[in-house]
Amino acid sequence: MAWGFLYGYSGVPAPVYMPELRKLGGSWSKIYVIWNQIEPSPGKYDWKSIDTFVKQLRSPEEGLISVFSASTWATRASAAILPPSPAKKPADYDRFIRELVKHCRGRVRYWQNDSEASNPIYWSGTASEFVDETKVFYRAVKESDPKAQVVLGGYDGLFNPTGTPFPGQQRGLTFFDEVLRNAKDSFDIFDLRLYANAYTIPDRVEYMRKKMTDLGYDKPIVCTEYNGPGFFDMAENRPFIPLVMAWSASIANQAKAVGGGEGVAGLYNRTDLSPQTQMFLMNAPPALDEKLRRMQCRDLVQRNLLALSAGVRRTMFWDLSHDTSKRDDVMTLMYGKLKMFDFENGRFTKRYPMADAFARMTRALRGVRSVRRIPVEESPAIYLFEADCGRRGPVYVAWRKGDPFKDEEAQSPFAFAWTGKSASGVDALGKKVATEVTDGKVSFPLTLTPTFVSQK
Repeated sequence: MAWGFLYGYSGVPAPVYMPELRKLGGSWSKIYVIWNQIEPSPGKYDWKSIDTFVKQLRSPEEGLISVFSASTWATRASAAILPPSPAKKPADYDRFIRELVKHCRGRVRYWQNDSEASNPIYWSGTASEFVDETKVFYRAVKESDPKAQVVLGGYDGLFNPTGTPFPGQQRGLTFFDEVLRNAKDSFDIFDLRLYANAYTIPDRVEYMRKKMTDLGYDKPIVCTEYNGPGFFDMAENRPFIPLVMAWSASIANQAKAVGGGEGVAGLYNRTDLSPQTQMFLMNAPPALDEKLRRMQCRDLVQRNLLALSAGVRRTMFWDLSHDTSKRDDVMTLMYGKLKMFDFENGRFTKRYPMADAFARMTRALRGVRSVRRIPVEESPAIYLFEADCGRRGPVYVAWRKGDPFKDEEAQSPFAFAWTGKSASGVDALGKKVATEVTDGKVSFPLTLTPTFVSQK
């Protein structure tokens, strides 16, 4: 589970949060750091936030540090945070990465250069320049800590390989075509973000895997950011895409985000918004807020099962907490309610239902080795998965695909082959599900909410 965008920089604290994550069953986390944060002037380093994070790790496998190439003095576009850009002098970047990795040598396994670089907000450069940076980054990391792993990409994954194209998807695909082709020897793991429609995850994963195999190699795929349902996953909210476009343009051009802030503020003054829009606002009616929380719990489990069954090695939820003090910020609209906790005055305060759903999922899938989908030929809308949990035996997860907003109450009987004498069921919301074992089958009512079924 990722902390969030800033950690120990620009007024954002660097808290000790891994103990809270472990309570939920999490075992892998990342932070973003900015070049300007760690080396604010040439040769002068500030290790406070790095040390706070690293000291929390029980093993190197728990940590990923993603480094944004943004600097007021060292990069082509002078920026304290965004947008990152190529170093004026590659030797400065090489030296910085070496110092950073050496400082954490043997304590952090995973490293990433920049993030979602096909988006001009997060990379003010070309694909070719990103390839050049990746090569410098890889060499510096490996020579500073041979056991470290370089995670490429942070590709936002906003594309649909089989259905209606995602708006602007060709830019990202073209960008990473060049990166995968020309930086193939400069990374160990590919990071594919899994936002947007969860049901396209298997196709997206397979599409990116095929890109690699067509180039003669096959490297592990992980996902270091996912969540849902997102604001724009709802068709009713897509007319507001211009808000994000205006915000994105302002960041990429380092101008004032007029279109974003004023536009979001205007939503709070409208009385004609659909429920699907209202539920994402900070002042949503309680019933709609609670409905969104239930939708998030379902999505959390569905997204992970779909990803793991597609061969994704590890997943990381975005994000543990999210600052919502700026109500009218576009990022608050999009991500303000997609969090596990509130974090105030240096401590975690309110815990949201999704945190409980995450803990429930990690308990149910404890020790999972692999996940496979079991086709239900007579009903493609039924999703049934078998999770191999080693000595604990298999755990099954099932739900029926439907409209996440409208079909909450729908249910139908379902049964599948069962070798045990009894079974127990609990759903993603923590509700016990009545199961019955007869004639070699286990039966229970199937709904939108994933149900975990295991031997008693």
